[in-house]
Amino acid sequence: MDKNNSTPFLELREVNKTFSLASGQVTALEHISLTIEKGELVALVGPSGSGKTTLLNIIGSLDRPSKGEVILEGIRIDMLSEEDLVHFRREKFSFIFQDAKPLRMLNVLENTLLPFNFFKPKNRNGNIKDEGIEIIKSLGLGHRIYHMPSQLSGGEIQRVAIARALITHPAMILADEPTANLDRDNRLFVIDTFRKLSKEKDIAVVFSTHDLEVANRADRIVHLKDGVFLKDEIISCNPCRV
Repeated sequence: MDKNNSTPFLELREVNKTFSLASGQVTALEHISLTIEKGELVALVGPSGSGKTTLLNIIGSLDRPSKGEVILEGIRIDMLSEEDLVHFRREKFSFIFQDAKPLRMLNVLENTLLPFNFFKPKNRNGNIKDEGIEIIKSLGLGHRIYHMPSQLSGGEIQRVAIARALITHPAMILADEPTANLDRDNRLFVIDTFRKLSKEKDIAVVFSTHDLEVANRADRIVHLKDGVFLKDEIISCNPCRV
């Protein structure tokens, strides 16, 4: 969906992905064309094996398509060298995986700042620690800043994963089943947080889910089945309730 009739923030053109197994070639994605804009919250929905995780990995340049193009802000990221891709991914993307466990020997703040143990932030003004504290507080964890993971609930652990994703100032957050192991209140809190962040910070957020109640709180639902794009559904009421 191109809101401004200009170059999309992210565009996939006829993306295919096949894997070679002992039993032969397996097609995970076939002829996927898709655009995503900044500020959008997009849900990928489909049964297990539909290609949701593979699509997230290709969007975030964790994997390359077998065929097709992946273009982010006008750059063919599928054509970048591995070295360039590492830097590009680090600057543009943050990832939240299904079982995003914080490191048990680090407290909430240390887990939030963990990405900076591996690279130095560029062009950042202010104190990174103070910024981390503010992000943690904004996620309702102000009373947990120096707590260890063993002292957190499942919903609080997932909020730490969101804090860690935000600290790098990504242009896009990609989340694989981020609400799968949470109760209803925490599921809705996480998705409503994504929605707020996408609008306030102009971040594109793409997440996979089996939960239609969660998906219906997105701006769009991209339906997949057997690696094939079925439809792109625009949600007219937000948050919708089913």
